[in-house]
Amino acid sequence: MNTYYALLKNRREFRILWTAQVISLAGDWFNTIASVVILSRLTDSGAGIGLLFVTRAIPPFLLGPVAGVLADRFDRRTIMVMANYLRAVIVLGFLLVLYTEQAWLIYVLTLLQFGVSAFFEPARSAIAPSLVHRDEIVSANTLSSATWSTMLTLGAAVGGIVTGLFGPAVALIIDALTFVVAGILTQQLGSHRAEGAAHHRTSGLRDFKEGLVYLWTRPGVALPASVKAMQQVGNIDILFALYALQVFRVGQDGATTLGTLYAAHGVGSITGPLIADAIGDRSARYLQRAITVGYVLIPIGWLIFGLAPALWVAVLAMFIRGMGGSINWTYSSALLQIRVPGSFLGRVTALDFAFFTLALAISAWLPGVVQDAFGVQPRELVIGIAALSLISLGVWLLASRAQTPPADPVLTVE
Repeated sequence: MNTYYALLKNRREFRILWTAQVISLAGDWFNTIASVVILSRLTDSGAGIGLLFVTRAIPPFLLGPVAGVLADRFDRRTIMVMANYLRAVIVLGFLLVLYTEQAWLIYVLTLLQFGVSAFFEPARSAIAPSLVHRDEIVSANTLSSATWSTMLTLGAAVGGIVTGLFGPAVALIIDALTFVVAGILTQQLGSHRAEGAAHHRTSGLRDFKEGLVYLWTRPGVALPASVKAMQQVGNIDILFALYALQVFRVGQDGATTLGTLYAAHGVGSITGPLIADAIGDRSARYLQRAITVGYVLIPIGWLIFGLAPALWVAVLAMFIRGMGGSINWTYSSALLQIRVPGSFLGRVTALDFAFFTLALAISAWLPGVVQDAFGVQPRELVIGIAALSLISLGVWLLASRAQTPPADPVLTVE
């Protein structure tokens, strides 16, 4: 823990970015639970809830490549500040959804919110390595991942309680306020442009093509850029919603169950990278091997979740699933930040996120459709997902064996 404390103490701008992340992420989970509760009240369709998460995934997939080009051409701080303030306004629009015939507005507002987020994420991912030393990149990613997971745990748990007790309107107002505070904090960062950004004379389309070529011709970069997408077999958002509404319904509209499952997944997501970071040497070879462990934990978690006879067993399952997924996310991001130069990092991370969101959209859409069309129960869906996750594991093993990196210097934090 001293490593992470020293990182926050000695790197002022990284500390500012991290604090803004803490505040913003806390509100995100209020928004997630509030949106699901509103839809469950206005509609009675698993596909309807699944469509919500598909709607969240579409904008980053479509706009991500454009956002990556902008992150490599313009001031990344400015992009982040504007995105925070715009999202605060958009989130307040959810308060207008009161009746069944207005349910469509949830999807429109979600498209707008995550369309703005599509520009925020590449800028944040690209700016982070410039705020720390190269030998601190792995620790910085581990801390950011643990923060995301901690806020998932606390935000989901508190968000579930607040939404269950006071209703979704209060949760949405809290979410909007967190975006405002995060925006104010982000303004304190210095200007951050990619090297050579001020001298760009090429078109945005050419920049985008250069990013694709860069990724295509470098298997050592393409491999970690595929991790987030390949592990997205089974969508926790839609499956948690189905379990909360149909399997373990606790609290108003299952809000307490939903918050508990998110919290369990969050605790696992915190634990996985912290353990992996403590026992490993932070070399590229170790990071790649740790991702293999992550791919093993994912189907184990899904299988236990599908067979869980009680909520506490489902909680344990999501702890395991969270460990695997978080190790993969953290270390694949670290590998990209280590291997990709700053002038390409915005585009590569945007493509990485675009691949992920495409897989996310498919995994969010299919379970609801399958359930509505064939009457498949949530448990049966999850067991099928556990089996499909083994395919991802097999593909990763074959690809990583072909691209095993040479032994490299150990990355340590001074």
